[in-house]
Amino acid sequence: MDILFLLVPLSVLLALAVMGVLAWAVWSGQFEELAGEAQRILGAEPDAPTKASLDASIDASIDASLIHINTLNKHHQHT
Repeated sequence: MDILFLLVPLSVLLALAVMGVLAWAVWSGQFEELAGEAQRILGAEPDAPTKASLDASIDASIDASLIHINTLNKHHQHT
């Protein structure tokens, strides 16, 4: 029970610290124009993949992982 005298104030201080960091980020403009930064990062690479090629590679990796999962379960049947 004595540990609560330590843990409760520490948790309050941690919550205040997190709220302070969030308030600083909001007031300093960290969340201004999020889409513009995303476009700047993607546009900086001359060989940036297109959305269609990214979707195709994601679909291929998902299909491959599903095939692997399905074939893995066939060999390990429980009796």
